[in-house]
Amino acid sequence: MVLSAARDADAALTLLQHEAWDIERSAQLALFLCDSRRSLITERLTPQADGVGRTPMTVAVDHLPPAIRRALISGATLADFGAESDDYLKLLGLTPQQGGGILTVRGLTLDGELAGFVAVYEPRRRFGNRVVERLAPAIDLFALAFERIAEHDARFEAVQALEELTRNIHTEYNTTVRGLKADLDEARRQNSSPEGAAAARISELERALAAAISDAESRGARLAAVEDQISRAVSRLEEAHVQLHTQGELARGQGRTLYEIQRALDEAGEPEEVIRKIRAVFSARS
Repeated sequence: MVLSAARDADAALTLLQHEAWDIERSAQLALFLCDSRRSLITERLTPQADGVGRTPMTVAVDHLPPAIRRALISGATLADFGAESDDYLKLLGLTPQQGGGILTVRGLTLDGELAGFVAVYEPRRRFGNRVVERLAPAIDLFALAFERIAEHDARFEAVQALEELTRNIHTEYNTTVRGLKADLDEARRQNSSPEGAAAARISELERALAAAISDAESRGARLAAVEDQISRAVSRLEEAHVQLHTQGELARGQGRTLYEIQRALDEAGEPEEVIRKIRAVFSARS
């Protein structure tokens, strides 16, 4: 399974953690979910040996430095806490490593609102590329997967709400019609030859029944129109997700190629050997 096709946030986060471990075994990774309306960090998801751990939180986003908040809201920028990394790591409920490290975050947005962020904590390096730099393509794929999963969940909730509304309307309609029919039948039974007030009552019930039936038909037509709109929207979203998946796979392949080239350059062998390795990378990708 690849990140862009992960079935849920837990699976995507686990895959991203494995990507990080392939680069640096001591790297720590977590996903923080946010409530944009209350500006709160509400939950922390951390990959574990037996799954993904979930920890409720009530930390205000405003507790983070302004520069970090701006980067998170942008949704496409990596930002680190620098020398304050270990202090903010404790605020977020994680344990610093011996010797210290660097905490880097990347925001996840939905409809322009901060929905969460990925945090990567890595040991400080004096030489070589940082883990988060080499992990950046995988984090981008995770962001695509997170957006796709969130949209799927939102569509599922919308369909459930529509189905519940439809059931309630039908139940209310059936109850009203049964009540009106019962009243009409009772009036007719008591007045086999209706005259005067009885006839007026029957006429009133018949009009009420006709109005209820007309109202139910009108609501049914509106619900059918809404269902048709939702079906078309879901179809368009599915096409968009297929395109995102294709683009994500392309980005993943390009990121892996760049990583292999960077690794060949970092090994700093003879120029001919470096060129041979780079050619081998392109040959393997073709």
